[in-house]
Amino acid sequence: MIPRILVLTGDTAPGSPSARLALEATRALSLTDVALTGASLADYPLPFFEGPGGGEAPQNARLLAQRLALQDGLLIALPEINAGPPATLKNALDWVAAAADMDRAARPPFARLVVALASAGSGREDGRSALWQMRATLAALGAEVLTAEFRLSAAEAAFDAKGRLAEAGDRARLDDLVDRLLDTSRALGRQGA
Repeated sequence: MIPRILVLTGDTAPGSPSARLALEATRALSLTDVALTGASLADYPLPFFEGPGGGEAPQNARLLAQRLALQDGLLIALPEINAGPPATLKNALDWVAAAADMDRAARPPFARLVVALASAGSGREDGRSALWQMRATLAALGAEVLTAEFRLSAAEAAFDAKGRLAEAGDRARLDDLVDRLLDTSRALGRQGA
């Protein structure tokens, strides 16, 4: 089985450290036998989520829910902002969950979805708090969140002029996370579900 993997940039700032980290993960995954796609939250602008009810989910929420439902695995690269994940990422997850609840006939976007988390922190922050919160949210939605994670502190300086991770140790840790995502996605693949 060739796993279907989506790499999602968990913020909307072009060229951000998390966007560069997502590109690095995409490069690592492109060297494997995988059906690979990439996306950014900037591709799916959404209004502020104010709770369930109140009509139909926005089209971008439905589109993102459909896209996630087609995947076996998901790698999210995100920054840490004030000891938490970006509000846009949490907002998007809330909308996707609401869109799925509104369309019971659709394939569930999170059930058995294997998720790998990677963070690009600033300064000495390495994203630990943001990843912990994302892990709790995604698990509550039904995703299979890998125990392994990738945390990068001082991410602004972690990339070379070509946009690659400068340190061999960082590249090796990201490759390990990608391998775990692939192995688990193959084992728990949703294609037959």
